Amino acid sequence: MVKNFLLIVALAAGSGLAVGGLLAPTDTFAADSVSKKVGEPLEVAIAAANKGKYTEALASVKKADAVSGKSALENLKISETYGFIYLKQRNYAAAATAYERSLESGQLPANKVNDRVKQLAQLNFQSPRNLEKVIEYATRYLKATGGRDAPVQAMLGQAYQMSGNDKAAVTSVQNAIRVAGKPEENWLRILLKSYGNLGNAKGVNDTTQTLVRLYPTQDNWRLLSSELRKQASGDDRTALNVYRLMSALDLMDKPDIYSEAAIVAIQSGLPAEAIKIMERGFANKVFGPKEEARAQRILADAQKKAAAQQPLLGQLTQTARSSTAGRDEVLLGEVLLSYGEVDKAVAAGKRAIQKGADPDEVWMLLGRAQVQLKNGAEARKAFAQVKGEDAALVAKLWGIYASRI
Repeated sequence: MVKNFLLIVALAAGSGLAVGGLLAPTDTFAADSVSKKVGEPLEVAIAAANKGKYTEALASVKKADAVSGKSALENLKISETYGFIYLKQRNYAAAATAYERSLESGQLPANKVNDRVKQLAQLNFQSPRNLEKVIEYATRYLKATGGRDAPVQAMLGQAYQMSGNDKAAVTSVQNAIRVAGKPEENWLRILLKSYGNLGNAKGVNDTTQTLVRLYPTQDNWRLLSSELRKQASGDDRTALNVYRLMSALDLMDKPDIYSEAAIVAIQSGLPAEAIKIMERGFANKVFGPKEEARAQRILADAQKKAAAQQPLLGQLTQTARSSTAGRDEVLLGEVLLSYGEVDKAVAAGKRAIQKGADPDEVWMLLGRAQVQLKNGAEARKAFAQVKGEDAALVAKLWGIYASRI
């Protein structure tokens, strides 16, 4: 009877459970005895659970549990059976409680303790999450096994992040990446969020590049653009380049994003670009009744300013060419590019370099111009020249985008 019970548990352990599996029986377990009063209802419980009859299964295990004078081994088997049933039901909190009793009983074979500790970390990570327990058991497991389990390192990192300890989250996920070699997509998302919370611009920079390079999905670009907008807050030039990248990637899907981008463009002296932004927003029907009036005002303002600016492009070109300030050429190049005069914008950018303009501004301009010309290789070369901390982050992402061309 005991051997039959153990065989049933062994088969259950390999039946594709949601998280981990029941502790497989060992020779040590098989050598011990279980009384008929305990063993028979446990057999019935396992059989019922395997058929999805969980009410019947729990009733049977409770019958075994009610037997007086049980041995430590019998209590262990009862806890294991409770855990198995609850796990089949996806009642992870109850399963964790049952398996925790098994661990604390001191009856588990020594070579199975670490597996159980790992399983408890995994179970407590399921809904409803018990983050303190996740951290406790994951840390214990990693310490006992040398920290070479990358998924558990990453799970610990996410638990730390959800607990508000971003510094520890970064350390744990970095450990996971060192062990695994190639990071999983979710690991990078955890890093990105924690670096953002910590205000670590370099961490955000490095992680965003890795994320979109390895996993260039629309969702990841959208996630990154959201983080970049936060990073660029207060810097109109960087913010505008973020909005431009979002537009190129078709990630502008909210009315406030269109409005903010257009306002920044207008304030930067680029009303023609603002018109394109707002017209795209209207074409995509992102403005609802509440946003319609404000959007129309922004568009009208941009149209009025563009109508006054466009006739003066020739004069602006002459003024910039006669100026010794490279910055004037950069501004001219931006204006010309906004009107679609790409070749003239490139020429202005080259003159700006000769006049000592801010190289980051110039190379961003030239990179974007090459994107419009569908020249991906030249665009990537230009973006690679951008060195400023904030500007380089956006430029490198532009470079990744240009690799699609």
